[in-house]
Amino acid sequence: MTRCADPAAIAAGRRGARVAGLRGTLVAGRRIALVAALLGSLAPAIAVAPLVQHDVVLLQPGTVLVHRVAGVDAMASYVQAVGEALQAVAARHPEQIPAAGFVVVAARPDGQTQAWLDFRPSLAEPTARDIVAASRAVTPPAVSGGPIVFALRVSLWGAKAPAAYAPSPAEWRAAAAAAGRPLATDDLLRATWPD
Repeated sequence: MTRCADPAAIAAGRRGARVAGLRGTLVAGRRIALVAALLGSLAPAIAVAPLVQHDVVLLQPGTVLVHRVAGVDAMASYVQAVGEALQAVAARHPEQIPAAGFVVVAARPDGQTQAWLDFRPSLAEPTARDIVAASRAVTPPAVSGGPIVFALRVSLWGAKAPAAYAPSPAEWRAAAAAAGRPLATDDLLRATWPD
């Protein structure tokens, strides 16, 4: 039972104000905090997507791709299959710190595939290894007249989208530095993925 719950009266030390008034306020405050904490612990956790695909970056002109891949639908299906494979890999690596960048994928007419990574920060070795392996394992469409190459612009575990809009894998930068000049995409592929 409280005679006075006026904080000013309690602060002034008036005789009519009981400590019980302050104690009652504190107990009520604790109850509210306890209920809020319990409700908060019962609320479902906000899920973070393991991988978000922001864009597909074509690293060759459309005229080249049209001549090298038998149909737009075949190319779209391939890109989608690679994206799904990356989703599965990211979900298996929840320990990966948030990172954003590019997965560059290439396919040759003989059916061989290759992948390069360009992430900030760099991916953990197990994650990087599995992403490259999963990308390479996807069966490419029929390719003729030379390789095809594209990149998926992605972010992992809640990272913001990459600031860059084109990839620059370390292997490609090293090949261009060794050549002493910028290299065209097909030249980069020959330099970093020999027959």
